[in-house]
Amino acid sequence: MTKKTFLHLLAKEISGNISCDEKRRLDENLKKNKVFHEVYTETHRFMKPEHNRPAVNVEARLNEVWNRINTIYDENIIPSNNPDTGKRGLLPLWARVAVTVAILLLAGYFAYRMVTPEDLYTETITATDENLYTVLDDGTQVWMGKHSQIAYNKRFGIKNRSIRLSGEAFFDVAHNPAVPLTVLANGVSVTVKGTAFNVNASQPDVEVALIRGWVTVKDMRRKDSPEVLLHPNQKMMVRNGNTVSDNSNYTILSLVQAGDSIVPETRWLNDALVFRKQRFAGIAKLMESRYNVSIDIVNPQLREQRFTGSIKNETLPQMLDALKQSYPFSYEITDKIVIIR
Repeated sequence: MTKKTFLHLLAKEISGNISCDEKRRLDENLKKNKVFHEVYTETHRFMKPEHNRPAVNVEARLNEVWNRINTIYDENIIPSNNPDTGKRGLLPLWARVAVTVAILLLAGYFAYRMVTPEDLYTETITATDENLYTVLDDGTQVWMGKHSQIAYNKRFGIKNRSIRLSGEAFFDVAHNPAVPLTVLANGVSVTVKGTAFNVNASQPDVEVALIRGWVTVKDMRRKDSPEVLLHPNQKMMVRNGNTVSDNSNYTILSLVQAGDSIVPETRWLNDALVFRKQRFAGIAKLMESRYNVSIDIVNPQLREQRFTGSIKNETLPQMLDALKQSYPFSYEITDKIVIIR
């Protein structure tokens, strides 16, 4: 692994945007290369609990640093006859330069973001072999594709709403203009205040499909990338470093509805879906969108009751009857109105 690749992966880990495969590759090289391990240790030694971690991708900044270093040093580890490597216990000059500049850059981001370590990406939810439905603390509904994962901050929705996505997910965001929600996927940032959209980051390219409301999308991997506003029924394709046209790495298309008025990008939401220890109020929202009904839960205690189960091809009555097996309640269905007591 070259020094440039090492700093590239280190920056992705610091920003919380490193994939499982990249993390494994980084760890393997830390074991093999003593210098890399020392640089890694020195950098993380600076990141003590009292310091703040950035919620943005610092990879581009560290790459700039490394480009400057490369103008002085070649891509190979400095030879042992270099005077800077002859001192026992000291890092090579390139490593000390990299650590010093990286720390200065990170410190600037720390002061700017003011987000404590416990607030950033400490909570995780992972889908296994089935699609997963969950409701976050702020009321935001999330449909997660198979083997997808989201990580988000503690006390989500109070002062910060930051989500890191690996895979594919559909978000129906609870409206809160005072605390915008941001989804970071493969280095692409999507910012919203209250809307419904799908993000597919299961490949290096990222696809953002907006169903309602509005979102802004920015490729954090490119310092010159503009922030793009998407309108309802638009889809944005962000390429992984490949130019599409006009020196940009993205393109915007219109969503095309199928005969059943469902856009292909969200058709997967109607597949089998599991939920784990979800409040009945959240499951009611899921059933409302799934069955196109309005649900009123009269009993406040029932709204807080938690259920674990799944939705496959059941009808609405079958679904309600299945939930009743875990916690007794009664219901009435009149046209599109469901009353649950």
